[in-house]
Amino acid sequence: MKRDETVKKQEIPLSFQQKLSLKEICPVWSFKLRSGFDEQDVKTLVHDSKYCIVGEAWGYTGRQAGYYIAILIPFVGCWECVKLGREMGKIAKESGPFAAPDHLQPTIYYFVEHWNLKHSTISGNPRLVEIWKNMLKLDLHYNGKKA
Repeated sequence: MKRDETVKKQEIPLSFQQKLSLKEICPVWSFKLRSGFDEQDVKTLVHDSKYCIVGEAWGYTGRQAGYYIAILIPFVGCWECVKLGREMGKIAKESGPFAAPDHLQPTIYYFVEHWNLKHSTISGNPRLVEIWKNMLKLDLHYNGKKA
C-alpha cells in the first residue's frame, strides 16, 4: 500500500474500514495464542499489565492503566481495558498455560470488539512501528535485562 493510500485509509471512519483483528492489534500475543503459552506467559498475564495482551495493544506504555496512577485512567487510559486485562489474567491463572489460550477466546473476542469500537484510532502504521520497537524491550524484559 502506498503512503497516500495509507493516509486516506486512516481518514476513513472505522465503520467504513475493515475491523482490525487480534493479529493486527497484538501481533506478539496473537502468535503466542496460536503457538501456546509457557509459565512465563501466564505470569505476565496475571502480574504485568504493561506487557499483557491489553498492554501490547496500548504499545507497552502502561497508558491503559493511567501510567499506574488510578486517578489518571479516565483521562489517558480505559477502565474497560483495565478490567479486560485483569479478567484475562484471572482466566490464565485458573486455566494454566495449556488451557489458557482456549479459555481466553471469549474475552479476547470482546476485547477486539471493544478495541475496534473505542481505540481503533490508536492503531495504524505509526503505532505498529512503535510496537515492533517495543518488542525488543519486551524481549529484554523477559530475559531480565534493562532496555
